[in-house]
Amino acid sequence: MIISILGTAGRDFNTKKKASFFYDCGCLSKESGEFCNSLEMLLQHYPDDKGYFIGTEVAIDFQKKLLKFNDKKHYFITVEDDSLDDIFEKILELLNQEQGETILDITHGFRHQPIMAIFASTLSQFLERKDLKIIYAKERERFKSYEYIYLNEYIEITQISLLLTGFIRTLNFIPVSNMKLLNNRVFEDFSKSLLSNDLKGVERNYQLLQEELTALRANEELKHISNLIEKVENQLRPLAMFEPLSSFQKYIFLSKMMVEKNYLVVSLAYIFESLREYCSYRFEEICANIEFKDAYQRNDNVMKTIGNFRKENLILSKYHGLYHKNKEEFKRVNKLYNKLRKRRNALAHINTTSNFEDIKEDLKEMIKRVENLYNSNSLAHIRV
Repeated sequence: MIISILGTAGRDFNTKKKASFFYDCGCLSKESGEFCNSLEMLLQHYPDDKGYFIGTEVAIDFQKKLLKFNDKKHYFITVEDDSLDDIFEKILELLNQEQGETILDITHGFRHQPIMAIFASTLSQFLERKDLKIIYAKERERFKSYEYIYLNEYIEITQISLLLTGFIRTLNFIPVSNMKLLNNRVFEDFSKSLLSNDLKGVERNYQLLQEELTALRANEELKHISNLIEKVENQLRPLAMFEPLSSFQKYIFLSKMMVEKNYLVVSLAYIFESLREYCSYRFEEICANIEFKDAYQRNDNVMKTIGNFRKENLILSKYHGLYHKNKEEFKRVNKLYNKLRKRRNALAHINTTSNFEDIKEDLKEMIKRVENLYNSNSLAHIRV
């Protein structure tokens, strides 16, 4: 299938006779030669392909008088003069309804059409149209001479720009089909681990992402979007300090990052786990001689001890007076823990009472309170 946006090129401006220009068709694997316009080249080199030609009534009438069309294979789509929305809509409709290899020629047309065509084809890449080729007859320095070039690589750069811009704003990377100039899987895996509270995944994928950003920065084809790549690096730079932190410090770090990006449920999950990890860290010596099935059981027993829940509690079974010796401090920690748990449960369900900004400010306050608890060295000296 071929799609072409029509203009009124093809006649000599002075003589009004059919024009003649040299078109280098090397990139199309077609014979180069003399044509009056790019549309004539398409008609001669792709005689058996279905053709859709988009233009104003004036442009369509002009080309019908100039060139010969096959009524059974060629279709004209009329748009209003300079109607960008209409052009955009028609291109997307065609890309959605027709399958198979498609050539989109944006050489001719009135003002802004090529821009809209590129944008439409960019979106088609998100729709996984791998068989779309966008061509443009670029004017050479020699007069009346043109050379066809593929714009697909520029389309991918445009797509990468859109994806990186979204990533900077949200730290989320829209899943797309494999790209030539960027390893999209690395970005996607980082986003998935970050938004699913996968701490080990965040650390692993952060390192891979750093390597990918270094490669992107060194790629000459992406030099025009180097500022975006730098912004991504700046966005992630705080994570460079991540490795030496304790797990509870990493969780609170990510909680702050998530609340700034408006992922409130994710942020609450991180701060909730941060407090649990902090308490487990303070109970290390006490738990050293107790055999737990796994880390979850250990953390669960620690929080049960702080909350004075004795059922299936291996810690209080071993240290009978532990709670009463540390009652006041345990109660202070448990009060904050219960508040976090209630907020997490409430936010995980449908919210019908609070607005977003109030929830966000409340969450920021809760993060501060958890930080203050850490800074006060709470649970640092548990009496046994």
